[in-house]
Amino acid sequence: MYDFLIKNGMVLDGTGTPAVRADIAVKDGKVALVAPEINEPAGRVLDAKGLFVSPGFVDNHSHGDMTFLAGTSAFNYLEQGITCEIAGQCGSSPAPSHPGSFNDAELIVGESFPTEEMMRVCDTFTSFSQYVDKMELGTNMAFLVGHGSVRARVMGHTDAEPTPEQLEQMKAIVDEAMSCGCVGMSTGLIYPPSIYGKTPELIELAKVVAKHGGVYTSHIRGEGDTLIEAVAEAIEIGEKAGCAVHISHHKVAGKKNRGKSVQTLRMIDEANARGIRVTGDQYPYLAGCTGLISAMPPQYMTEGPDAFVKRITQRAFRDEVTAVLKAGLPGENLLRDCGFEGCLILGALTTPEYIGKTLADVAQMWNMDPYEAMYDLLVRNEGRMNMAFFQQNDEDMMRILAHPRITSGSDWWHEPVRHSADKLGGAHPRGMATLPRHLRLVRENNLMPVEKAIYRVTGMAAEICGVPGIGYLREGYDANICVFDWENLGETNDYLHPYAPNTGIRYVLVNGRLAVEDGVATGVKAGKRLIHGEKK
Repeated sequence: MYDFLIKNGMVLDGTGTPAVRADIAVKDGKVALVAPEINEPAGRVLDAKGLFVSPGFVDNHSHGDMTFLAGTSAFNYLEQGITCEIAGQCGSSPAPSHPGSFNDAELIVGESFPTEEMMRVCDTFTSFSQYVDKMELGTNMAFLVGHGSVRARVMGHTDAEPTPEQLEQMKAIVDEAMSCGCVGMSTGLIYPPSIYGKTPELIELAKVVAKHGGVYTSHIRGEGDTLIEAVAEAIEIGEKAGCAVHISHHKVAGKKNRGKSVQTLRMIDEANARGIRVTGDQYPYLAGCTGLISAMPPQYMTEGPDAFVKRITQRAFRDEVTAVLKAGLPGENLLRDCGFEGCLILGALTTPEYIGKTLADVAQMWNMDPYEAMYDLLVRNEGRMNMAFFQQNDEDMMRILAHPRITSGSDWWHEPVRHSADKLGGAHPRGMATLPRHLRLVRENNLMPVEKAIYRVTGMAAEICGVPGIGYLREGYDANICVFDWENLGETNDYLHPYAPNTGIRYVLVNGRLAVEDGVATGVKAGKRLIHGEKK
């Protein structure tokens, strides 16, 4: 007897070929049979009439590795149809640990994490092999090793170039992580300490990744004024190191940079034409999200974010930082790209009453200069503020979304608790709805047929990370399956109400266990760690 039988659905196998009417039988966590009609008994029959049945979706850019150790179930991922996450992004991974590990992580994941318990546990992860022993997962997860974590382990937060001995130590750490099954290395080239790594250093480390057949994944050095140069650097690193390149959350920041995606996408195509595999992911929203402290000048972050917050209480230091911000930062410049009116508070450690307000709103309420208001908010919240930065425009967002080498990535993490749909603020909507929104926009704008859209977030996404056995619906593969209503697939949330539910996701199976029923996670935690090059 089968465990599950999915009947009457239109099956998309993840290869990009058109759907066929078929039944799917699941037993012992595997896809046991795919056939036009299966009438053998099963413990549970799921009727998929009028629905599509596909591989579970792959999130190509997750920070779930920063949160699952707190016991999260990944319900906000599962309810998007996601059964696999590629984590360890933006240069930050829990292993290898270093003094201030999770303060660095908070630059990326905001004030929600880490918990004190996570900080205590993760301080022990001196190597990747120690970290992987601690896993209980709601989704399947593959991991990148973070360049920033590696650099900080060897060099701390200094902006110095590594000595030859330090570079060899970093290479050894990357090699150990790749030997433990990591799928590649990520960089976060706007976040200290990853930002301090120069191109030659990154090439040398990427050569280690290439030796293992992995991918160099990068939050590139600039997404606005220096976008072209930053994409060129990422491609150069892959080309000289001999490894594939994946550009994280590809976007065009700043209104004056409108249209630059024409050139960046052409650069991606040209690189592929000469034999360098270059891909990217995207969250299809006009606002990005990171900690407010990430908008501060990187030259003042060499002692870590806590030290910066202490210094910003001093009058002379405030004036110095303001002068630098007004003069314009090289590379990424969130305040310039967005303006204070385009910086929306999503989360604040001690001032939650300002969630849903912009920095300009708070400055007006306090009758203060906006720079001064921003610094006061940072101090009052101990640097732990999460922001939506409205940087982008529709034209470039849609052009990137339509490109065949772009897949989907939430750039979020596992929510620790479920909130009511009407809760005000607290998250970016991408954390709950990136995949449904991605697919809705494809459908409503007729960008490609459903089978091609599903290929990009299943089979193609699996190929990028180099983990066999996921991304396809095939007999003998792990039963990671999404059953969905294509015509009604989408999101109902927004920036002020990020926890509102998605529509169109009916069932999700993770390794043969029912993880979502009627769009709601069941609480099952059936995920596995995915190993580079190893079939599961």
